Amino acid sequence: MADSVKNVGKGDRIRVSLQKHEVAYIAKKFKITGQAASGAIRAAGPMRAKVEAYIKAKKKNGDYA
Repeated sequence: MADSVKNVGKGDRIRVSLQKHEVAYIAKKFKITGQAASGAIRAAGPMRAKVEAYIKAKKKNGDYA
């Protein structure tokens, strides 16, 4: 069964997927490109906290301008 974007809960808040609207949200939040955001999600996995930590570390190292 397909996941509805209107059905949200704790499990949905702590994870991020490669759905278009979630990639766009991460890209806008951290001011990076959509391609960089989707790459970060693939590299760090589906947990939102790990993705955010991964992006922050990359920005600190200067990998994301």
